[in-house]
Amino acid sequence: MTDGMNRFSVCLRSKICSCGRFQLDEIPCGHALAAIMYRHQHGEDYCSAYYSNKNFKDTYAIPVEPLPCESTREIPFDVLEQIVLPPDSKRLPGRPSLKRMKPFYEVKFKRAKMTCSKCGIEGHNKKTCSNLPK
Repeated sequence: MTDGMNRFSVCLRSKICSCGRFQLDEIPCGHALAAIMYRHQHGEDYCSAYYSNKNFKDTYAIPVEPLPCESTREIPFDVLEQIVLPPDSKRLPGRPSLKRMKPFYEVKFKRAKMTCSKCGIEGHNKKTCSNLPK
C-alpha cells in the first residue's frame, strides 16, 4: 500500500502492517482496510474477538449493584478514628503572578528577523548576500 510518499506492507493472514497500528489495536488500520476492500472482504473478520458484539454484551450481562446509603454502611472503627489532613504546602516567596500559565499550543512565537552582517539589510544572511559591503 502507498500513502502519499510512504509505503506500507500489509499481511492479512498474520494481521500485520508495517505502520504497527494493526498489531497494536488489533483493529485494521487504514492500509489494512484498503487491502481488505481490494479483496472484497469484510473488515469485521480481521478485528480481534475482544471487539465483538458477544463480548460487549457479556461484559454488561452481570448487574452492578449500587452502593448502599451512607447511614447503613458499616465502616471499621480504625478507619473512622483516622484524621486526614491536607498536604503541607509552602507559599512561594514574592508577589503571586496574576497571569495564568499558557499551554504550549496557545503561545505564539515571534520569529527573529534575519539581517545580513555584511550589508545590514533584513531578509537575507551573509552567505546569500549579493549587495556590496558598507
